[in-house]
Amino acid sequence: MPKVSIIVPVYNVEQYLCQCLDSIMTQTMKDIEIICIDDGSTDSSGMIIERYAVLDSRIKVLHKSNEGYGAAMNAGLRLAVGEYIGIVESDDKIASEMYETLYETASNNNLDFVKSDAYYWYEKLNYQKRVHDNNLNALYDQTLGEDERNIFFDFFMNIWTGIYKKDFLLQNNISFNESLGASYQDNGFWMQTCFYAKRAMWLNEAFYYYRQDNPEASVKSTSKMLAMTREYEYLEKMIKARRQEYLLPYVYSTRLVRLKGTFYRIDDKYKYDFTSQIRKDYGKYKAYIKYNRYIDNWIRELLKAPEEYCNSLIEKKRKVKVQILESEGVIIYGAGKQGDIAMRILYNEGLYGKIRCFAVSDEPKNDLVADKKVVKIEKAHDCYPNSLYLLAVVPGSKAYRDMEERMGSLGIKEYLQMTDFLEKFNYI
Repeated sequence: MPKVSIIVPVYNVEQYLCQCLDSIMTQTMKDIEIICIDDGSTDSSGMIIERYAVLDSRIKVLHKSNEGYGAAMNAGLRLAVGEYIGIVESDDKIASEMYETLYETASNNNLDFVKSDAYYWYEKLNYQKRVHDNNLNALYDQTLGEDERNIFFDFFMNIWTGIYKKDFLLQNNISFNESLGASYQDNGFWMQTCFYAKRAMWLNEAFYYYRQDNPEASVKSTSKMLAMTREYEYLEKMIKARRQEYLLPYVYSTRLVRLKGTFYRIDDKYKYDFTSQIRKDYGKYKAYIKYNRYIDNWIRELLKAPEEYCNSLIEKKRKVKVQILESEGVIIYGAGKQGDIAMRILYNEGLYGKIRCFAVSDEPKNDLVADKKVVKIEKAHDCYPNSLYLLAVVPGSKAYRDMEERMGSLGIKEYLQMTDFLEKFNYI
């Protein structure tokens, strides 16, 4: 029995597949099996995994007709014989020590699952940014049990940064929703593992490189308006069938929280239509987010006048994009978390080429962010005159006020700020 079975769902990823498989094959843990499920690829992906299977006997290949991500993952779970199960998406890659570190932690602590952080990864920009919540620092590297279950849902939602004990999955009948396509079936699996785990841990390390520059990734789709809704309907039905209604508050609260991400992710032409689903869900489940003022306030504001809200949002986005396109370039003032978000929004909107540099107030700690230079604000002002400035810091903070004063001393009076982005553009 291998220590870890690694499932790799494959569908039309010929451009990225070799890099993914190479990173798995070179794991420092050798006692693994690699299960590649070809879900009816129409490019050369199927031939690539066959070629790799000849090179490495640990690779198992299953070719099947296209039935969607959930069906492919369930096929992989049925084939897996390892003590633990890992998952790697076929356009991502992993660090060489990932599975050795995870397995030793899981085995030594008898964990149902162990997870870690990830990197948002832009290969084309030679850039990665670790996904980490400092508010959870005290909870990393700790064995968390049933009393901490609420906290499980606070960590970064994903299914691929960890490993899951196979017996735990079987005993709790955890599998994927076999809906068509590749539309958020990971949500259901993630929630089930959080529902049932009695011993879990999140390591304060990052091993997984989550690709952000694949334009075909399902998370980039802007048309699947109700895919997330259907996933949470599946969870509700499953829990009721199991007579575990005590778990429904997790489903209902998360369902409402996910509405906002879906609203910003879908194409603008679908936004107004989607508000009817938001109104329906809020009417049924609003009690479950009573204490989540951020989401509750956002939904209530939207529902006061949904058509006006959507039209205003779309027009504000249009104006911001026109302003950027007509500028001689953009200087992002701030190279921290907010600067990273601003850069990712511009990348997703096809405006990355407008970025001239990142600017900071003091001597820069790094020479580059992605492939853009980081320089002092005075140098940016001299090198890129007539550029449009984006103040990438939390509005109203001390840093914001200090940076405003710095720009004022340079005669910079007009600029964008993060509120022009955060409530208008999707940035995952």
